This record gives sequence, C-alpha cells and structure tokens, in this order.
Amino acid sequence: MNTVETEAIVLNTRDYGESDRLITFHTSARGRLRGIAKGARRSRKRFANTFEPCSLVELTFREKKSLVWIEAAKLLEPHLFLRTDIVLWGYAALVSEIVMEMVPEGEGQPELFLLTKETLTQLSQDKDPLNVVLLFLVRFQDNMGYLPALEHCGVCKRELKASTRWCWHMNQGKLVCAEHCSMHDGFLTLDLGTLLLIQQCRKLPLNRMWRLRFIHDKKIPLFYGLLEWVRSHIGKDLNSMKLLKQVHSI
Repeated sequence: MNTVETEAIVLNTRDYGESDRLITFHTSARGRLRGIAKGARRSRKRFANTFEPCSLVELTFREKKSLVWIEAAKLLEPHLFLRTDIVLWGYAALVSEIVMEMVPEGEGQPELFLLTKETLTQLSQDKDPLNVVLLFLVRFQDNMGYLPALEHCGVCKRELKASTRWCWHMNQGKLVCAEHCSMHDGFLTLDLGTLLLIQQCRKLPLNRMWRLRFIHDKKIPLFYGLLEWVRSHIGKDLNSMKLLKQVHSI
C-alpha cells in the first residue's frame, strides 16, 4: 500500500465504531477522499485538534481500495476566526458541503483544491463574505465544467454588449437575450455588468479574482440562482443553507 503525504482540507468528521473517526477531506492530488483515523476519539496527542471541519492539515495516509488509513495529521491552519462568527461559519460550512457533494472521489484536481483553500482564507479576511462565496461558486462551477459559456444569446447569437438584460435558463444551461427570454421557472435574470464580472471571474488568476465585487443588490438573486444550479446537480437541498437562513438575512 502506498503512503501519501499531502495537504488536506477537512470537510466532515463523524464517529466510527467505538473509538475511530471517519474523515472526509479534500486534497490536491487525490480529490475528495474518506479515511479512518484509528483511535482518534481516545488519543489526545496523535490527532489533537486536527479534524475540525474547514481546518487545513498535513495528512499522512495509506491508500486502500475504499477508505484510506490515516496514520498522522498535523494542523496547519485551523481558521479559528471562522469559528467565532456564526455567519462566517455558515458560509464556510456551505463551501465545504458543496465540495463534499460535487468534487469527484479519488480524482486529483489541483485547481479546485487551491480554490477551496483560498476561499476559506478569504472568508477569514474579507469584510464581504457573500461576495467571496459568489466568486467561489462561479469559479467552482467553471472548473467543474458545469458553467455554460454565457458569452452570447443561445438562440440568436447576439453578443453580450448588444443587450443590457439577459436570462440564464438553468435547466437548459443556456443564456438568452431579453427578446428570447420566456418567463418560466428555472431562469435567472442577469444584467450586463454581472455577466461581464462573471467572465472576469472565470479568466483572472486566482490571486486577482478576489478583487472583483458584485453590485450589492445583485448578490442575493445571483447567490440563490447559483445554489439552485448546485442543487439541480446533486439532487437535494444543502443542509448548510438551513443554518445560514436562521442566522443571516439572505
């Protein structure tokens, strides 16, 4: 069995058996993985404070056919600030849940790992966590290959700058101009400025992407539209949204 050492983001932790823990984590080279930490509930030294959700750790594990075998974990960044603010923690939990539900198991995707890592850092530093999550959602879906082109009308091929109002039909994965927008469930109205910002979000280097700012009154509709797009792919509601709705006016 190969032994692997890697940075990992803890996504979920739960008890397993009498003394073990089952950990779901996100890595650069192996994507999403699940592993058993033997005796983690009894040992206060071996895995001390390393398996809190959203923590960045240095992980050593042995690869097996299904669950990996976690041998050691060293805490690199606990993101303590996120744990002191219930709203920030809600956003962090949302990011973790989306990664856990959508990132393929066992498939290395370094860009997705770096995006998740940087998102948690930005949530700890940025004064506008909703803007951070919106940038994450756009970039995440683009990296996953789920975000449509959004470059012109899917019917008449009209270019973006030819119109100020657009409709993104979620269930069809198609952007259409106002002339071809039929008012039914599953569409999101977008203005030209938001679409141009989305294009920048897709193309800019990650370290520059965080400078982008969505217009205040456009954030909530876009947030729910992008989450509906996520829900349609995973086939269920996101549990973390229940917490966010309780503690934050979104």
